[in-house]
Amino acid sequence: MRVSVVIPAFDAERTVGAAISSVLWQTYGDLEVVVVDDGSGDATGAIASSFPEPARVVRRENGGVAAARNLGIAEARGELIAFCDADDVLLPRHLEALVEVHARAGGIATSNCYWLFDAGIHPARVRYKGGFPRPERQRLAILEQNFVSTMSLFPKAVWEEVGGFDEDLALAEDWDFWLRAIYAGYRVALQPRPLALYSWRGDSLAADPARMDEHGRALLGKALARDDLAPEEREYLKRRLAGPGPAELGRRGDEALRAGRYGEAAASYRAAAELCPTEPALRRKARVLRAAPWLTGPLVRARQLRIEREVGFGERHAR
Repeated sequence: MRVSVVIPAFDAERTVGAAISSVLWQTYGDLEVVVVDDGSGDATGAIASSFPEPARVVRRENGGVAAARNLGIAEARGELIAFCDADDVLLPRHLEALVEVHARAGGIATSNCYWLFDAGIHPARVRYKGGFPRPERQRLAILEQNFVSTMSLFPKAVWEEVGGFDEDLALAEDWDFWLRAIYAGYRVALQPRPLALYSWRGDSLAADPARMDEHGRALLGKALARDDLAPEEREYLKRRLAGPGPAELGRRGDEALRAGRYGEAAASYRAAAELCPTEPALRRKARVLRAAPWLTGPLVRARQLRIEREVGFGERHAR
């Protein structure tokens, strides 16, 4: 089956060439690359246009990443859709491995990846570290957090059935899309090997935690209006929207941990893990700090600060 890899790109002249090259180097041969130049004011379009078939460029006035994804999928000729953002890099077997998972499990196949920070990658910093939600729990899990990476592969028919990405959401548009797909009956299978580099740099959209929280609350508010929620799902959303979410609580925990306020960090991590039990890192920190935070806290803090220094991760990076 042909895979159409959609690359939304806005003012991405520094990185878009590497992203396109990484797709063209894939071991999976039946593919095309659809680069959507989202009204760039730099050389993004010219760089993308310099690549030969099977890469091609479509252009539009700037409308945001959701609109760019929608246009790219509409223009796609393949039966299967995959994404690569303009600052990400796919390792050679990424698509081949995703297609294998999709052929076995159907639905949506999502890939593990390394986080690509300002200073590079770290073997301990990958998107998935176990505990992927089971199919029967994915409806509730997708309300807890977006557990589906943008580095996913799915039939174009999914997009046609559930509707496109919500163009009113400047952020979290992918979370909203996966939520609607899961509630339409599709399930997500994990490709566990990290075969891609997902950019998490300080100047990315994901580096604005307040905006991330705002758009996350907006999509969960929209989800609360659904008429197909189970009672436990509706109660969870009401509880979730009544206070800070797990990402914000996790950041509070990180801030307290960095400052050596271990009891405060433990309380924040515990509250975050209760709202988002599908996130292994939150569960692990809550568990380690629960009994004696003044004793285990310095060890957790030292390890976290060491890794953050190595990869250039700081407070500006949203979780």
